[in-house]
Amino acid sequence: MNKWLSRRIPPAQQIFLNRSNIFIFPSRFGFLYLSLCLALFVLGTNYQNNLILLLGFFLLALMLVSLFASYLNFSGLILQLGKLNNSYADTPILFPIWLDTQEQSKAGKIHFAWYGNKAESAAELDSLTNPVTLSITPYKRGVFSPPRLTLSSYYPLGLFRCWTHLAFNAQVVVYPTPIAKPWPLTTKHSETQGEHAALQSSQGLGQDDFDSLTEYQQGQPLYHVAWKQAAKGQGLLSKKFAAQVQQSGWLVLATTEEDLEENLSRLCFSCLELDAKGWVFGLQLPGKEIPPGKGQAHLQACLTALAMFRAV
Repeated sequence: MNKWLSRRIPPAQQIFLNRSNIFIFPSRFGFLYLSLCLALFVLGTNYQNNLILLLGFFLLALMLVSLFASYLNFSGLILQLGKLNNSYADTPILFPIWLDTQEQSKAGKIHFAWYGNKAESAAELDSLTNPVTLSITPYKRGVFSPPRLTLSSYYPLGLFRCWTHLAFNAQVVVYPTPIAKPWPLTTKHSETQGEHAALQSSQGLGQDDFDSLTEYQQGQPLYHVAWKQAAKGQGLLSKKFAAQVQQSGWLVLATTEEDLEENLSRLCFSCLELDAKGWVFGLQLPGKEIPPGKGQAHLQACLTALAMFRAV
């Protein structure tokens, strides 16, 4: 079924509903309605009652008109997937769906559900409010592609069900679930330590608020000297700013033989904690290394590396 749907309705970022991707079939109420029409026809022919036959033919004609009305109201809709945000495993991901009717007269209710599941949300076409938001929870880290989205409508009389199974061309990176067990921050080797210190010093010089006074070290900039204290005869003291007390180091995963998922979750938690503190840190995984840095872009790179590390 999925292979046939992939050929019939391929994934896309924007989808226009037409006869090539719409299915229509009588609903349960529609089959009961047909049974009533058949019973009226049998009664009318058995008793040769033209009024009963007329009623049966009228109800059947009404059902045929409802067939065309259902299709015309469902077709012409344009659906587009909104912006997606990366998430964590075991955390719901929100999928905003934008609908456009191209200023056509539409009415009734559209039901939204993930393929194979019960309806999760609904939208009134005559008073449309965008976007329609659905949620789904991934349970594994890595790249997550949402399942097909089922849209259905029973407008106008509930005799027919119009539906379609749409696939959106979208992917979300699912990070490991953070576990509140901090990973130790280490120094790889002396060269890296010097690189960290240079990076840390260059980012912190004279940028943040005053933190404390320390003994002046030869080579420090003269504009960091506390001249007021020097004039009082307290000696040469150096001003230390908040950015200069930031620490730096490496988060290193040396082996993957045991508790890989737990270790990745701990590393994910540590990345978030270090970023919140404004520390400079690097990430080293087997076969993957991210240089020390800080900021939102650096955090996203580290979390993505953890999500994609040997993901199945």
